[in-house]
Amino acid sequence: MALRAGWIAGLLAEYIAHAWMAAIVLGWVLVLGRRFPIGGFDRRQLRPWYVLALVFLLSSIGETVGSPPARSLHLPTVPTLAAQLVFLAFVVGPTEELLFRGLIQTSLNASIRASVSIRGWRLGLGTVIAALLFGLFHLVNLGYQGLGVTLEQVFFAAVIGLVIGVLYDRTRNLIGASLAHGVADFSARAIPLLAYLIAQRV
Repeated sequence: MALRAGWIAGLLAEYIAHAWMAAIVLGWVLVLGRRFPIGGFDRRQLRPWYVLALVFLLSSIGETVGSPPARSLHLPTVPTLAAQLVFLAFVVGPTEELLFRGLIQTSLNASIRASVSIRGWRLGLGTVIAALLFGLFHLVNLGYQGLGVTLEQVFFAAVIGLVIGVLYDRTRNLIGASLAHGVADFSARAIPLLAYLIAQRV
């Protein structure tokens, strides 16, 4: 609402929203004593996440090659751009994974024992619901973009949320989930930007 009213900048609104997500998770952990698997830096546990991060990176490269950025891209100031890239690389992944995979998915799977079968894969119903909630969460982007683009983001976020959710169920490693998520968001912004800058020099 503050963003729509023009009281705060878009980037500040995103930082505040993600700080609020982290506060929600910390509240549940510290006040209610809820716990969820975080994992560690074991290479075997992280290997699938490295592969997923590489898939996200290659997807961003492929999308940029297939649909190059416009010749007249509006670039923010250097400090704003740096704050955006830091946000995408280090803030979005950990906060969203803490909330959607760590807290929501783990809690739902602990309380809902049912599962669904998709093409022979048995998935916890909590994992599916958390992925759908993760997709629907992206409706907040309606504050600064059109309905069509936002619905596309909702769909792809739900699919990516399901992939990350399934991998989290198997590895129990939230560090890897945060890493892969951060690579996905960062590369989706940085690769087209890099392509634009290279095109301007040619």
